[in-house]
Amino acid sequence: MGSTLVLISLMVSLSIAVIFPELKYSKSSINVHTDEYDFMVDKQRRGFLILGVLAVGTFFVSLQTLSVGLFLLHLIIDTLFGIYAYASFQVRAASIQQRNIAFMNDLTFEDESIEYLKQAV
Repeated sequence: MGSTLVLISLMVSLSIAVIFPELKYSKSSINVHTDEYDFMVDKQRRGFLILGVLAVGTFFVSLQTLSVGLFLLHLIIDTLFGIYAYASFQVRAASIQQRNIAFMNDLTFEDESIEYLKQAV
């Protein structure tokens, strides 16, 4: 019973690791999102959904049938899910940062302290 609780807590923590950055990036309202960005985010969310459902499904089926093979498949899917989530959030963060830098370069500021900050970057 203890190992089941540990595995469920690991699955919940992996889900939280995806949900919090997803909420953070979806609340980003500095710039208007482009169609290309929205298409990329929709594809990433579909990937999260597919890999997440497969991971949860193989986890519970392996627990019900006590199948080691299915549990190993679950671990492989969890690893792929983690790599996919990390890579997709890195790409999304980089695209947001590029848009923010481009947005800052397009504005003309009168304040010297902000000008010095732009020169430092």
